[in-house]
Amino acid sequence: MTMKSETGNRKIEKWIPNGLSLLAFFLLGGCVSPIGSRTKGTGEANASAAASITQTISSESGNWHVVYENDFSSYAVGQEPEDLFILDGSFAVREVENNKVLGLPGTPIGDFGILFGPRVKGKPVELRCRLFSSRKGRRLPAFAAGLGGVNGYRIRLNPAVRKTQLFRGEEPVATTSFQWESGSWTNLRLRAEPKGKTTTVSAKVWGQGGGEPAEWTLVHEDAESFDGGKCSLWGLPYASTDILFDDLQVFSSSP
Repeated sequence: MTMKSETGNRKIEKWIPNGLSLLAFFLLGGCVSPIGSRTKGTGEANASAAASITQTISSESGNWHVVYENDFSSYAVGQEPEDLFILDGSFAVREVENNKVLGLPGTPIGDFGILFGPRVKGKPVELRCRLFSSRKGRRLPAFAAGLGGVNGYRIRLNPAVRKTQLFRGEEPVATTSFQWESGSWTNLRLRAEPKGKTTTVSAKVWGQGGGEPAEWTLVHEDAESFDGGKCSLWGLPYASTDILFDDLQVFSSSP
């Protein structure tokens, strides 16, 4: 598991003149979030995404904390990260604009997925990540992210019908509209909060060019309990174009 909670502080020390490094460390050490380590490479998109989620962390209520984080910067290009369980598909690290990401090739066409992170059970859990792909003519890809293993909750972005759909196992339980932008990163948050025998599932999906919505864009009150488990990501390259994933984070909170 690749945890990077200390990486942000090391980067800050490089940016501050040597004479102030020690002072800056003590001033900022108590308020630098784990997200600080997620800005990679020199791309404007990466900096914007990191800033957006840093703002989310600073305004987040409760005692949510990072239990898993992976930005793929520590892996060699072409490597299959050892902390991912590949269900199907040729997932491997690649470098795009000086930034390492997890890539899934556009061929063959199918439904490919991975499991990752700890098995969070009996607690609220949230997954955050970024996804990227592009259309090819009239063909569009699809993506999904999940909580609670293969049969848990799964949020699917279906650009072909401009919808975001929430599934429990194979059953669709909620739908909302979403306008996907080809060739641009998409940010995603998916949260499940067990409440006795019921579960509240919330999701946000927004494009690279816009800020994070203040409210959850999809909220579903499930009459069933949530057993928990590992997180998942899925790529469906219907457009025969590569699908990229980056900045995986799993948060948990005391019930």
